Amino acid sequence: MAKRIMARATAPASPHATTPSAADLLECKLEQLNSLLWCCHGAGDGWFEDAGAGHRDNLLWIASDLARDAAALFQESGGGGAA
Repeated sequence: MAKRIMARATAPASPHATTPSAADLLECKLEQLNSLLWCCHGAGDGWFEDAGAGHRDNLLWIASDLARDAAALFQESGGGGAA
């Protein structure tokens, strides 16, 4: 069984810190998206349906933004291959 990947917390950049790689940022975005979607439906307790249309729309907007960011980071990291 695969080991669960936990997103690393982002710390304030120090003058000597290196910029996180696209792969590191992608890993964080995907873990955020996974957690968001699990909270929406993973427990199966109906919370998502009970949240109301406005909250559901906002949650799906967040998920869409995270997925779009992850796709861009995937391309930046070289994971997209040659076209």
